[in-house]
Amino acid sequence: MFQCDLNNVPVLGLIGMVSHRAMNTAKGMYQEFDLNRSQASVLFMLHQRDSMSQKELAAQLNVTAPSITSMIQKMERNKYIAREPDQHDQRVMRLTLTEKGKSCIQAVKNVADRMEQILFEGMSLEERLLFRRLMIQADENLDNYERNKKA
Repeated sequence: MFQCDLNNVPVLGLIGMVSHRAMNTAKGMYQEFDLNRSQASVLFMLHQRDSMSQKELAAQLNVTAPSITSMIQKMERNKYIAREPDQHDQRVMRLTLTEKGKSCIQAVKNVADRMEQILFEGMSLEERLLFRRLMIQADENLDNYERNKKA
């Protein structure tokens, strides 16, 4: 297999390459539970927030509401999530985890933990914490850029 010198790859390219490889690795792990990465993200978000509207979920996952619709419908058919009317606004449907969805949370966490072990092998705790902080800062920078672009 052809190996390029990663020292000469722009940071954006490195982020894309590592992200793509990590997502493919995680994809194989999630298939064992009949989930894909996006569905696992939905489960995890709903676990953290208890219930969310489809619009809130799409915003949190940084996807458009229409793009998440088919995934939510499939997850509802497979009994991972349920829709319930909002107590304060009957026009809004809230997404919640079913018992089946709740039972998958530990598996989702296990995959995340395993992926961290793989990604951070050979790195010190300080390097791991620095990497995490830098990723959060990069995300905030992108968020600020998007907000300023709209203004």
